[in-house]
Amino acid sequence: MKVFFIGDPLLVNGYKTSGVDAVPVTSGEELLKSLEDVLKTGNLGIVLVDHDYSSQVKDKIEQIKMKSVVPVIVEVPGRKTSADIDLKSTISRIMGVKM
Repeated sequence: MKVFFIGDPLLVNGYKTSGVDAVPVTSGEELLKSLEDVLKTGNLGIVLVDHDYSSQVKDKIEQIKMKSVVPVIVEVPGRKTSADIDLKSTISRIMGVKM
């Protein structure tokens, strides 16, 4: 299963450099559209979404999360977002292991 990132164009370059497929977006609505397209492809384990844009369409993303277990949709800090998201506990919860 693959990891996929949707978010800021500058962050996309970093994710692609590390081998993660990624799609650049510049708004919450673009992120939502890209997320819906990516979910249709299958074979994804985790979809990382840029918090800067996902926060603009949070309710809609929560609805998508409720519909499917896989892939797991995880918000990650964007360029403008402070790291108020606890990635360690999120990954622990997803993987079912204590870190």
